[in-house]
Amino acid sequence: MKKLTAGVVTGLVLGAVQGVVTEAPDADAFGMFLGALGRGSQGVINGILVAYMTRPMTPLWRGGLTGAMVGAVLAVVAMVAGNPAQPWVIAVPSSAVVGAGCGIAAAKVAR
Repeated sequence: MKKLTAGVVTGLVLGAVQGVVTEAPDADAFGMFLGALGRGSQGVINGILVAYMTRPMTPLWRGGLTGAMVGAVLAVVAMVAGNPAQPWVIAVPSSAVVGAGCGIAAAKVAR
């Protein structure tokens, strides 16, 4: 498995989980599907960016930190570009966690 594939798959899965978890309290099935789709696509973009930013033999902590920064920046950009569906206190840290997962996966495969 290449680091791009690992970053994208991890971003898709973690982003979809993030979308379902954040939409679950007060949404119907279609709303949860849309949340999973939107956050999953953000996770894919995060995985692509982190995979290209991760060099070979990158330590796991550096991959996770790079991914967390990319995830936080993507969350801020998404909130500035459109009407935010959730407050930044929830969106930015959860997107940073998704980014950290992408970064750790990409760094693990790049070893």
